[in-house]
Amino acid sequence: EGAEGAEVGAERGLILARPAGLSRDLGNTPPRHLSAVKFAQIIEGLAPQYGLEVQVFDRQQLIDMGCGGLLGVNAGSTEEPRMIKIRYTPEGATDETAHLALVGKGIMYDSGGISLKPSNAMHAAMKLDMMGAGAVFSSMTSLRELGATSVVTGWLMCTDNMPSGSATKLGDVLTIRGGTTVEVKNTDAEGRLVLADGLVLATEERRRPDAIVDIATLTGAAMAALGTKTAAMLANNDQIAEQLQAAADSTDENTWRMPLDRRYREQLKSDVAD
Repeated sequence: EGAEGAEVGAERGLILARPAGLSRDLGNTPPRHLSAVKFAQIIEGLAPQYGLEVQVFDRQQLIDMGCGGLLGVNAGSTEEPRMIKIRYTPEGATDETAHLALVGKGIMYDSGGISLKPSNAMHAAMKLDMMGAGAVFSSMTSLRELGATSVVTGWLMCTDNMPSGSATKLGDVLTIRGGTTVEVKNTDAEGRLVLADGLVLATEERRRPDAIVDIATLTGAAMAALGTKTAAMLANNDQIAEQLQAAADSTDENTWRMPLDRRYREQLKSDVAD
């Protein structure tokens, strides 16, 4: 019995180690070698062997879809943005099958835009700002082998964030998918802009997701609060939060739930935008 358990554990460990390695490889790749366009090409090449369907949306399609958050962050770049939609469908899935949406921040390189980041050390680490998207894609490559029974849809919001004559400026107003307007007060707060488009798109799916989890290297404030060993988690659903915490505990990937206090909601309002 012990040997059988070890065999199952070893097999599962191998399945989980491969996406972890893939995610690290993506994170360690220099930004010149991993633009949004190249990331999409890598995913298109790898996805079929893991039973994943992929759709890639280019700049013109994003304009047509009204994804002003992703486009606003991309405005200063010479590199095209990409939104990459990945779908895993288990065998025998129906409209009643549980559906999870994963939205990943894919800022392939984050200079801060016009709100330029201060230090060389910080800049050197900013090839890692696509790790939310890297984690979503990498984890989805293991779903079929693990026998996952839910439909899972990944939304990867990919662009770099650069300063230039065409870059989004402080005070600009962007219109994200669905028509909500957002005033930009700091161009280095770009993650929430690209994720906003992805979150709206996830809610619009015909097979509406039962839960949406977004994964992002979003803010240094989390690191100031929790240090470098613990990830911040915010949730509006206690059951989902408990599942995420249980997964974190079992893998020794520490998370800490932060308060999502509605009393702060008023501070998000703008004089010139929603």
